Amino acid sequence: MMSGSTRREFLGAAAAAGGTAAIGQVPAGTPPRDWTDPRTGHRIVRLSGDEGGNKLYFYRNSFTPQGDLMVMSSPRGIVLVDLKTHARRILVADPRADLMFTARRSRTVFYSVSDPGTGQPTDRPRTFFAVDVDSGRTRRIARIEAGQVGAVNADDTLFVGTVAYGDAPLQPDVPDPRNRRFGQAEYAAVGPDGRPLNFAKAKGVRMLQRWAARVPMELFVIDLKTGQRRVIHRAQDWLNHPQFSPTDPGQIIFSHEGPWHRVTRMWRIRTDGSGLAATHRRTMNMEIWGHEFFSPDGKWLWYDLQTPRGQVFWVAGLDLATGRRLWRRVGQNDWSVHFNVSPDQRRFAGDGGDADMVAHAKDGKWIVLFTPEQIVDGETQAYDPDLVTPEYMRSTRLVDMSAHDYRLEPNVTFTPDGKQIVFGSNMHGANHVYSVAI
Repeated sequence: MMSGSTRREFLGAAAAAGGTAAIGQVPAGTPPRDWTDPRTGHRIVRLSGDEGGNKLYFYRNSFTPQGDLMVMSSPRGIVLVDLKTHARRILVADPRADLMFTARRSRTVFYSVSDPGTGQPTDRPRTFFAVDVDSGRTRRIARIEAGQVGAVNADDTLFVGTVAYGDAPLQPDVPDPRNRRFGQAEYAAVGPDGRPLNFAKAKGVRMLQRWAARVPMELFVIDLKTGQRRVIHRAQDWLNHPQFSPTDPGQIIFSHEGPWHRVTRMWRIRTDGSGLAATHRRTMNMEIWGHEFFSPDGKWLWYDLQTPRGQVFWVAGLDLATGRRLWRRVGQNDWSVHFNVSPDQRRFAGDGGDADMVAHAKDGKWIVLFTPEQIVDGETQAYDPDLVTPEYMRSTRLVDMSAHDYRLEPNVTFTPDGKQIVFGSNMHGANHVYSVAI
């Protein structure tokens, strides 16, 4: 934890960088720093500075093990936020620093810097660094010739990542498809009639093309002590989203990326390459699933399941030890780009979606809190443990996202104390990071 002097330095630096201030002190043209959503009654606080900011992907760890600090990216570099005071300070003053995630055990933030060049960042050499949040000391961990890293394991000894050989940009005329305001390519394509497709459909076209290319790929781990890289799986499937269990240092999950109705999306594997297995199998045409994540105790795998696509929506769970399946139904307007689970695993959150997305929800642009409930007429004593246990998600709307452009994914995350949900939004124009009290 921080010493008293270190904490005073943190708060002083944060104030100099534009820390939290009362409403009325906000410069003209900048988003409010603290307000109550008039449609939900919930308090929202802007965590990013006036220069803007972005949060990590929904399953990537953003917090110190003690739960006192959160990390985010900004145009100025990597920023730390005190979750109690909302004060900020720059941790890494380098706009080239690509924030990765925080460590599970130590007060460490990992980031990478890609070599300059004209190709995609994943095709260029990159170097990985670790920085201590209290002292600011930085050390070099490893360097790879190509690829990207997705996670650090539970005891902070290994990275897991993927690399593709001969990959092409998802948007062919864009050399760096990730270098965009919305964190993804500005997808564009035309339909059979020659007319431009909307963003969601254009993204589907480009995803299909990349999936069909059958590019050789590797899933690898990197030893954080030696920097040694070791391949644990090779395939021509589109490997993506590698994640480590938060409690088992040897357990990895990853995805077969592509159009969800064409792939067997979720897989598990051990760090020695053993135990490769799919974690969900299709039982109907057009059944889709994905955006998977671990529960905080590492026992459950949760994911978005649709039976079939765009019609019936579930937050589905798999008990990794027993194989028990638990599906929790969500309504069409409650479907979300990403779901997440609270630290005590009693509630879930969703970040909504616009009408062009898979649910085609007419009123789906909300940050939502979910409380699982048993089916009203369910007779649990008669349930067969080998069958799916269905439940229902009661929803509470927290944030009106009607002004948000969903090309930027909000990526909801609970704070470690479970009292707030953090999300990214462009509801006021620029990209910012916010929290809402629950």
